[in-house]
Amino acid sequence: MAYIAKTSRREHEAPRRSRFRVYLEEGHSQVRAAQLAKVPRTTARGWITDRRPKTRTGRPPLISDKKMEKIIKWMTGYFDRRAMPLPEIAETFDIKASERSLLRVFERFGYYYYIPDCKPFFSEEQKLKRWSFSIANWDRPKEYWRRGLYYDETTV
Repeated sequence: MAYIAKTSRREHEAPRRSRFRVYLEEGHSQVRAAQLAKVPRTTARGWITDRRPKTRTGRPPLISDKKMEKIIKWMTGYFDRRAMPLPEIAETFDIKASERSLLRVFERFGYYYYIPDCKPFFSEEQKLKRWSFSIANWDRPKEYWRRGLYYDETTV
């Protein structure tokens, strides 16, 4: 078994990038500052220049933020619009995008897609009957309504 000698390493308090920038401020050249900070010259050059693009690269988004705000304002104005399927929303606003793309944009704005477990849907005839019943019985006293059991329209 061989003995490995410990080397004396000097630990620096500041990270290399900070030390490199300090050496530059002291007046050293980029090459010399990189040598003193013990980093490759190409890495140090990357620390000086910001390599991130100023604008978004790649394909522009299918749905702009302005258009999405308009869709959200339109949807939240009326309940039936919130319950619309995504393809109908895309058709209404002439958007040629997949459902997944629409869901991602909605998620970016804080809206999520939920599928109800069980929800009763009323036909136009049922809605009309309910409305006419409410109009016919609007003036009944509380005691009349307390005598019965009222369930929602789902079957048990």
